[in-house]
Amino acid sequence: MLADLVVQTLMITPSGAFSPGPLTTASVVAGAVRPSSAARSGLAVAAGHMAFELPYVLALGLVATALASFQKPLAAVSLAFSLFFAYLTARGGLRSMRGGAGQTPGGRFSPPPFLAGVVFTGANPYFLMWWATVGLPLVGEAFRLGPLGVAAMYGAHVWMDYLWLSLMASLGGGASRLLSNRGYGYLLVALAALLALFGLNIFLKAFAGIALLGL
Repeated sequence: MLADLVVQTLMITPSGAFSPGPLTTASVVAGAVRPSSAARSGLAVAAGHMAFELPYVLALGLVATALASFQKPLAAVSLAFSLFFAYLTARGGLRSMRGGAGQTPGGRFSPPPFLAGVVFTGANPYFLMWWATVGLPLVGEAFRLGPLGVAAMYGAHVWMDYLWLSLMASLGGGASRLLSNRGYGYLLVALAALLALFGLNIFLKAFAGIALLGL
């Protein structure tokens, strides 16, 4: 029944949408380096996330059985992008601490928010596995109910992504406005370290079964 599917989706979605990870951290970074448009940056991250997620959900029936074989390559890609974006963010933070950032660093020190949303969604094997495990019954029931079921299920899910990521970006933007150049620099360096740590956690969990963060 359609109403039951929507209720189940609303109950299950927070376990994925509100979990800490590279996408959440990237949203905080996007807001911190673009404080004047922090919420819009978070929405752009969410749009990038959706640009990958929606086609993936629609194709899930075809690719679910192959996910396990791609877990390690995806983890390696996730680590590489995490380290690269962490470097760009940390570089901006160091320049700010040296007094070279009277202006907001902006996009020079972080990836475009939409791109961050796409990359940190598609390169995260645990996001893919969430849909292929926890979210799979929702997908199966949605497709059984037809196009209306798919639209209702995904609509009940995706608004939480937009809410969460825009909120995280707004928090990052608010923090950056309250801090001095040096404090702002420390914030960016801390976020860069966190982003790298999440990428390393994904990599080690896939290759060695080690979860640094318990995630």
